Amino acid sequence: MDLFTDVELNAEQAKAMGRAMLAVARADGSADAREVALIEELAPVDTSAPDPAPAELAAAFPDAPARELVLKSALLVALVDGTFSDAEKAVVASFADAFAVSPDRLESLASGVKAFLMAPLLPLSNTSAVVEVSRKLKV
Repeated sequence: MDLFTDVELNAEQAKAMGRAMLAVARADGSADAREVALIEELAPVDTSAPDPAPAELAAAFPDAPARELVLKSALLVALVDGTFSDAEKAVVASFADAFAVSPDRLESLASGVKAFLMAPLLPLSNTSAVVEVSRKLKV
């Protein structure tokens, strides 16, 4: 499954995306170690930098493909620990609003990220474990 298409980002955009992902990780009180590890693997991030304002992100990412990449990356961080908290949902939704991405489109992006996370589990023979992970991700 090809969730992350090639989108050219400059250095400042990559840093902004890292800060956006970190904002999602911090949303429910503290960043889970799995979330931080994922962020550091995907984008440069200064963990002492402040969370970006949604309007700041909208200015940094003027085109739709880059905006959707930021949202998918933020959703991936939110889902990697198995819990998509209300606080994380609110942060992602605020970014989507600033990007003029509809709630339906955001839900579609979230479904794609969940399917991406589930794809490696589908060939497993332990179907009860796959079903349990599926329920946890609400796929």
